[in-house]
Amino acid sequence: MTMIQMKRIRSGLAAALLAVALPSAVLAHGGEDHGAPAAATPVVTEQSGFGAEGTAFQAVLYPAAGKTVLYLADADTNAPVTGATIDAEVGGWQGRARPTREVGVYELDWAAPESGTDVTLIVSAAGKDDLILIEAAGRKAAARPVAATPAMGSNLKAVGAAGGAGVVLLAGGLALIRRNRKAAVAVLALGLLGLADPAHAHGGEDHGDAPAAPPQAQPGTPVAMSKPTQFLLGIRTVKVEPQQAADSVRVVGRVIPDPSGYARVQPSQPARVVSDPAHPIPVPGQEVKRGQVLAVLEPTLSALEKGDKRALLSRVDSEINITERELARQVTLGDLVPAKQVETTRIRLDQLRKERGQITGTALGRELLTAPVDGLVTDVHVVPGEVVASDRVLVEIVDPTRLRIEAVIHDLPVARRISGATAASKLVPDQSFPLTLLGRSPKVDPVDQGVHAIFQVAAGQAEALSIGMPVDVYLATGAVSLRTAVPRDSVAEVGGRQVVFVRTAPEVFEVRPVRVARVIGPLAEIAEGVAPGDRVVTQGIEQLKAGR
Repeated sequence: MTMIQMKRIRSGLAAALLAVALPSAVLAHGGEDHGAPAAATPVVTEQSGFGAEGTAFQAVLYPAAGKTVLYLADADTNAPVTGATIDAEVGGWQGRARPTREVGVYELDWAAPESGTDVTLIVSAAGKDDLILIEAAGRKAAARPVAATPAMGSNLKAVGAAGGAGVVLLAGGLALIRRNRKAAVAVLALGLLGLADPAHAHGGEDHGDAPAAPPQAQPGTPVAMSKPTQFLLGIRTVKVEPQQAADSVRVVGRVIPDPSGYARVQPSQPARVVSDPAHPIPVPGQEVKRGQVLAVLEPTLSALEKGDKRALLSRVDSEINITERELARQVTLGDLVPAKQVETTRIRLDQLRKERGQITGTALGRELLTAPVDGLVTDVHVVPGEVVASDRVLVEIVDPTRLRIEAVIHDLPVARRISGATAASKLVPDQSFPLTLLGRSPKVDPVDQGVHAIFQVAAGQAEALSIGMPVDVYLATGAVSLRTAVPRDSVAEVGGRQVVFVRTAPEVFEVRPVRVARVIGPLAEIAEGVAPGDRVVTQGIEQLKAGR
């Protein structure tokens, strides 16, 4: 065999070996089964520690380098516990945990062994004492479960097949070198057949990279979340127990002003609005003080009325001139004129001057409209140059800190049993307003066929409301006992079913389907799914629903 033939054989052998290596890297599918889907597995967010619960507290241990980190939380609320005294005992070792800068996190000067051992904790905090026993605490934590995919197995199989086929091809190459070409061809064919993976037919689906869907918590599935993550996300729980709730009835209402803090400014006579730079017309939302000038008006009189007023003004001016001269003469005479007569002349002069000012300031002069109360301008119904009647409302003023709510009640027995009320509005989400009943009308309104009740908004909460805002008024008509009550916000929807998240262990939550019997105010009574004593999640539900 010549050197050129040897080089060709070696090149062909290298190409064959390269072809062997490629299939394991470019497999579109690994021969996975497209039959029934696999059963759901628990959603695990991260590796857990070693924990246990007592009657008042829950503790979780995390082994670290030369020490052990301890997370302490309240058993009912799941809130981190600070300022606790924790005495630990492990076999022959005893010590006290020291607090760290993180809330609810402590450290023990004890290194956990490789094998598990029992740890006893005596906890005292917030006037409560508890004994917690943590079993099998050690460095060997439970391995995080990872679902093996069929593609992983087929890829491993392809790699193994490639290795075996490489040996066969190598033998074929040696046979070629030794001029046993027939044997070489047989060996090479056998090696290439060994590389073939079973063919799988598909229906033309897209083989592109699909984004991996995040794990979703399903009803009946446990969700594991480490205590550090719970502290970070603020996961909170509440203990299910019987509660007393106020039986309430929802009615519609609206916000109205308090009459003592509301004003409608009107003119005293028909007049024309005058534009005065010294007294500009206010705008809605402007704050005004009592006595502040809001508008300047000029009375509108007919020619005959103006003539009468001018004649009256001339007569008053004449009397003023005569009285002034008489007073000057009496003062000049001194003691010859009795003091009583001089005083009478002065009084008469003052009266005439006031009468003249009244004529010129109203009938023939300008009228100044002033604010009768302190507050904010809500509406302005006038512009300069406009002629207004005496019954026209020009400006409206309201005190935003003094508001009331008017509710319409169509159930007359309910109207007689009102013991309290709260208001809520979609325009002000996540906020409620305690109300005080001021009175209810004894008659049925002929327009809406309901009884009107007036409520006072609690002091300091009226600023969030506006006049005319629609509200829902929840009338408390008595007390009702709920056997298993949870906050209504703790009920979530997963897969079209109502569920709650129940903490079954310090780092494990269960997605539990429930049946809600009724909702009364902020509480929901659960008919099936939970029992008194369970700890139901009230904060951090969305994070648990996502399973991460």
